[in-house]
Amino acid sequence: MDRNADAVTISVVVACFDRMGLLRRTLAALAEQVLPAGVIWEVIIADNHPDQLAADTPPMPGLTIRHIPAAPFRNIAAARNRGVEAARGRFVAFLDDDEAPEPECLAQHLAALEASGADASFGPKFPIFEGGAAPGWDPQAHFYTVDFGLAAGAALNPLNWWSASGRGLGTGNAMLRVATCLDAPLPFDETMGRSGGEDSLLFFRLAKQGRRFIWTPSARVVEINQTGRQTAAYMRERLWRSARHSRMARLAVGDNRMLTALGIIGIGLAQVVVHGGLWLLTRGAMRHRFGVAKGLGKLGLGGDLDFIPEPPQG
Repeated sequence: MDRNADAVTISVVVACFDRMGLLRRTLAALAEQVLPAGVIWEVIIADNHPDQLAADTPPMPGLTIRHIPAAPFRNIAAARNRGVEAARGRFVAFLDDDEAPEPECLAQHLAALEASGADASFGPKFPIFEGGAAPGWDPQAHFYTVDFGLAAGAALNPLNWWSASGRGLGTGNAMLRVATCLDAPLPFDETMGRSGGEDSLLFFRLAKQGRRFIWTPSARVVEINQTGRQTAAYMRERLWRSARHSRMARLAVGDNRMLTALGIIGIGLAQVVVHGGLWLLTRGAMRHRFGVAKGLGKLGLGGDLDFIPEPPQG
């Protein structure tokens, strides 16, 4: 990694697989970013498809785009690692290929990190839906929105068992200080490249090392949810996986693996029992169905951790 090349301030890493239409939307939104004078930045497409589908991405005015082949097989952790290796900036911002950052997003993350000295900044995600409306089972899009509702600069800590602030942190809409967060080789565990959760594990490890995370509500992205992601079954799978990822990360960083495991099992059992009972009493209320799924995830039960099957995208 050449951190001095052209004095790059920000490298934006976008990992992609086969959603080329959404990737073009992400790049178009990046082309609209408004950054302070003198800030040099770049976009790195970490192409995770064996056929390198993003290799022919056309140039976009205003963007310095570099295409990086990730791996000969699908592995999201490897894609992110190749993106980090190629990055030349002092800060690395991560975006998913279904996210469109608002024009001030990168500038707000950068300003927050420079003013606070924090190690990582995270911002909210607000959904839009293919077809125009949220699904009928979640008309307010509660389960699709990531917004902690905290003040700017509020501390986030994924290690906190009982606070929602920082729970479920991921690489979608985050900016990290390279010197303190991404200075080690292969920061993302590539053995988790198909199961997911490599970003959760990284943030748990960084928090354990005392790195400081902050909330930046003005750094906003809009996430498009295609039809295949609008079912309750998909959301249940997603929440179950997230709980499994949390379990894996806590076990990996816990000081006492047995006590950590007992704590996770206790919370998981409580979720299954309480939400299971309320699910029956409320005749299948969705939040309780999902609560059971999260409990099963913490218990390490419930299914396969491979990629959630989705139809190919154009």
